[in-house]
Amino acid sequence: MIKRFPPGFWPTALACCAAQALAWTLRLPGQYAAMPALGTGVMLVLLLRYGRAAWAGAAIGACLWPLLSRVGLPLLLPLAALQFAQAVAVARFLPQFGRGGELRVHDGLRFLAVGPLIGAGAAASLGVLVLYLFQARGDAPLWAQWLLWWWSDAQAMLVALAVYFGLAYRRRDPRAGLELALLVAAAVGVSTLVYFPPWPGLGDLQFLLFPLMVWAALRLRLFGVGLAGLITTLAAALALHLNQTPVLAAVPMVTLLVAVSITGLLLSLSNREGAAAARESRLAGQVFQNASEGILITDADARVVAVNPAFTRITGYSRAEAIGRISRMFGSRGRQRVANREMLEKLAQESYWQGEMLDRRKNGEAYPAWLSISAVRDEVGEISNYVGVFSDYTNRKEAEQRLHFLANHDALTKLYNRTAMHEALGLAVGRAGEEQRQLAVLFIDLDRFKAINDTLGHDVGDELLKVIAQRLKSSLKDTDLIARLGGDEFTVLLDNVQQVDDVAHIGERLLTELCRPIVIQGQELFVTCSIGISLYPSDGLLPAQLLKNADVAMYRAKELGKNNYQFFSPDMNARAFEHLVLENSLRYALERRELILHFQPQIDIVSGELEGVEALIRWEHPELGLIPPSSFIPLAEENGLIVPIGDWVLQEACRMLKLWQVAGYAIPRLAINLSARQFLREQLPQQVAATLASHDIAPQRLELEITESMIMQNPQRAVSVLGELRAMGVKLAIDDFGTGYSSLSNLKHFPLDTLKIDRSFIVGVPEDEDSAAIAEAIVAMAKKLRLKVVAEGVETIQQMLFMRRSGCHAVQGYLYAMPLDADGLLRYLAREGYAAAGPVDASPAK
Repeated sequence: MIKRFPPGFWPTALACCAAQALAWTLRLPGQYAAMPALGTGVMLVLLLRYGRAAWAGAAIGACLWPLLSRVGLPLLLPLAALQFAQAVAVARFLPQFGRGGELRVHDGLRFLAVGPLIGAGAAASLGVLVLYLFQARGDAPLWAQWLLWWWSDAQAMLVALAVYFGLAYRRRDPRAGLELALLVAAAVGVSTLVYFPPWPGLGDLQFLLFPLMVWAALRLRLFGVGLAGLITTLAAALALHLNQTPVLAAVPMVTLLVAVSITGLLLSLSNREGAAAARESRLAGQVFQNASEGILITDADARVVAVNPAFTRITGYSRAEAIGRISRMFGSRGRQRVANREMLEKLAQESYWQGEMLDRRKNGEAYPAWLSISAVRDEVGEISNYVGVFSDYTNRKEAEQRLHFLANHDALTKLYNRTAMHEALGLAVGRAGEEQRQLAVLFIDLDRFKAINDTLGHDVGDELLKVIAQRLKSSLKDTDLIARLGGDEFTVLLDNVQQVDDVAHIGERLLTELCRPIVIQGQELFVTCSIGISLYPSDGLLPAQLLKNADVAMYRAKELGKNNYQFFSPDMNARAFEHLVLENSLRYALERRELILHFQPQIDIVSGELEGVEALIRWEHPELGLIPPSSFIPLAEENGLIVPIGDWVLQEACRMLKLWQVAGYAIPRLAINLSARQFLREQLPQQVAATLASHDIAPQRLELEITESMIMQNPQRAVSVLGELRAMGVKLAIDDFGTGYSSLSNLKHFPLDTLKIDRSFIVGVPEDEDSAAIAEAIVAMAKKLRLKVVAEGVETIQQMLFMRRSGCHAVQGYLYAMPLDADGLLRYLAREGYAAAGPVDASPAK
């Protein structure tokens, strides 16, 4: 079956061949650079018209004339191929310039850069190089041939662009036919006077080309520019051919043609944009006059410069009365002072504001208005005008809004009150029951608040409560509900709790935030709080139960010394008994080989390659199941078992790393958490060195993670220990950064390699602006200290992308993998292609 040629193949091939033939006929004597470069122009138009379908036809058409003419075939074929490549390259860029309907001035400027400047210049350079290699330089200097080649191709592209886009976007206007005929006659006449003067001296009339092109641009737009350019170009080429003009004499003539065409092109595009802007202005004026909403426009100083008829109808002020006056929407009287200041700040930042405001009609009647204001900026970004659009909003009365607010908010702190909290808690419990998810209630009571109130007075106490309320709001998400129940009691409702550990992290964050010093009336106050936490559905199914149980847990926190948080337990005595049983079981956990290691991968955030894994301890209790470290590590720290447990973790992790290494699993680095007691032991460096040596592991494969508080307890000792570890090649990391001292000015004195951002700062990003700002600041400062940054707790794509944009090096979290046992880690590595699978005996060491 004979394959059909694509549309446009034959027209393209024949047109390109004919253009090449004509260009060859009109070329200057002894020159291979055609003037005019008809092949380039025709090829560019056809490639724009038919796209990729015309590539084959253009290629064949470009090479067909050299084959038929057999004149200098070895030289003409590469020149034809160069011409084809030039047209394809320029055509590839042009369609995106004209998207949206028509070419604009900046599109024309980009075309000039891509086509006549870069495309034609590059083709001329390569063409002259070909002539040089084939020793076909002719009599003229190479630089003159290069200029003639460049300007000829540039002129062809300018004419082709104008003709193509002029035909594509030309509006049908019956009256344009006569003027088009006049333009053709004028172009022929001017070309005759300039290039074929009836008597000597008229050749100096080339300046007539400029008014001809100005007329074409202003009256007949792009098509007129292209038509006039085509006629004058053909006339100039014919004159050069008939007069056997030398190359050096032809260059100025072609240069002038290019200048004239550029002038016409840009003038036409500018005139088109001006006409479009005028049409848009007329349309905007009609919308302004006929809109049902009131519209007023002010200058940057809020002085009214224009109003529409709807403004007069709503306010009662005539246009003459409003023009020149300062708009009341920017006034600063009475209660609206704060609101207007906030509105202006938002306008300055975001250029837009909307909301309600209370306005008055000319007769003095007050009415609520829904107002949208947009800031209009000038070329340098400064606000030049404000446009306000408003409508009468009398259905929402200010008094009703105020009453509704007072009914649901605390008058002092502006937080939700007890009534609103009960209502919100009831709705949240209903949703949680339907969706089968958890929620948490935090009951917060300030420690020793009564003493402050009695000693310094109720004014100081009230200011203190305001500061506490503000800190609670700044420490929590906008979706978390905060209420003041009365006195110094606050509650927080955390909806959609994923893990209990998340609630614990929030409790720790609130304790840290609220205990910061507060200065009121010159008095520096230190306030702590006790927090009780109840969870739905485990601690209650009704709102009252949840609040009561959170209150009980809060009192338990006070009994344990205040300034801590406690989760509710149905029986505190039973809780203490369980605590004792767990502590006794922990003493035998090592002997019974109940402790195991889980591993969580760390992934390079840019390349996606495995950065390392972190070893995480778990307790596999025979009766209670898998116990997380948060439940038994505090016990181990209290009774001293943390030291032997830490030693076991170091030994077991290195044993596993060696097994994986032998089995062919390329794990770059294994991270291990050190406890405070373990870190402060004098023999720690020697113990680490001995462990690495016994398992034949390179020191740089091991990373030890410590916390800020550990090194700040004894900075001098920390510098010594870290220095010894660093000297042997072990990598050092700061874990949970941001939850302790968070002082990079101190950390710069310690020999560290890695900084790990605590997951509490990752949970809210990028939605929580505060968490996002903190995370970005930590990454930026750490990079200044040449520390690698690892983000913990990355669970969503959005969090990962945000950390990557911030410059973070690596991440770990549920987005990639949860902590896995040894077998699960190997399956994960094999599945993700990080290492070759192979059998490994991962049973704990005896």
